[in-house]
Amino acid sequence: MRFKDKAVLITGGGRGIGAATSRLFAEEEAKVGILDLSEKHFEDVVRQAKERGLTVKGYPGDVTQKEQIERALEAFVGDFGGIDVLVNNAGIAISSPFMTKTAEEWEKTLRINLIGVFLCAQAAARYMLKQKSGKIINISSIRGIDHCGRAGVIDYCASKTAVIGLTKTMAKELAPHINVNTVAPGHTKTEMTNSLPEEVKRNMIEGSYLKRMAEPEDIAKAIAFLASADADFITGQVLLVDGGFSLKQT
Repeated sequence: MRFKDKAVLITGGGRGIGAATSRLFAEEEAKVGILDLSEKHFEDVVRQAKERGLTVKGYPGDVTQKEQIERALEAFVGDFGGIDVLVNNAGIAISSPFMTKTAEEWEKTLRINLIGVFLCAQAAARYMLKQKSGKIINISSIRGIDHCGRAGVIDYCASKTAVIGLTKTMAKELAPHINVNTVAPGHTKTEMTNSLPEEVKRNMIEGSYLKRMAEPEDIAKAIAFLASADADFITGQVLLVDGGFSLKQT
C-alpha cells in the first residue's frame, strides 16, 4: 500500500483517466479527493468507493476559478490534514479546423487545460511548501509532444505543450520540497475517444507499436508511479505512456 494515509487530490477525477486514478489511489489506501465541476461528475466514483470501504470524497469546483479552487483545497486539507499529491487531470478538447477555430474556443481550452493547472498547482503548493513535501503530476498528452500535433485540435495541442513547459519551470521553482512531473498519455479509451469515428480509432491502434489503445488504468499506473516514493528523485520530467505511438514520427 504505497499511499496508505496519503492525501491525494485529483481534478476531473470522476471520469476516464481521472476515475481510474481515483480508484487506484483509493485501493492503495490513500485518502482521495475529487475536484470537479459538479457532484454529477464524481458521484458514481464516490458511491462505489464507499461501498467498498474506501476513502473518496468529492469537492465541487471550477478549475478556472481561483476562489473556488481555494475553497475546495481548504475543505480538502481540513478533512484530511494536508495534501501529499495533486493530480492535475481536468481538461477538454474542442474539435474544429484551424480556419474556423475561434478565439472563444482558444480561451476556453487554455483556461481549463493550462491556467486551471497553474491555479490548482499554486493553491496546493502553498500547503505543500509549509509541510516541506509534496508531489504534483500534471497531465499533458501525446499531442503536446513537438512532432505529434493533430489537425482540428490546435488549441488543445498548444495547451498540452504548454503544460510541459509549465511543469519544467514549476519543478525548478518549487524544489527542493515538491516534485513536479508530467504524464503524457497516448490514445486512451475514454469518453473523448469513444465518440470518434471507427476509422479514426483503427488508425490510432495501427499507429501504436503495441497495437492497442491505452486503458485508463495504464495511465493511472504511470501517475501513481510518479506520486510514489519510487520517484522521489525524479522532477521536471515527461513520462510518455503511448504504446510507442510517438516513435513512428522520430
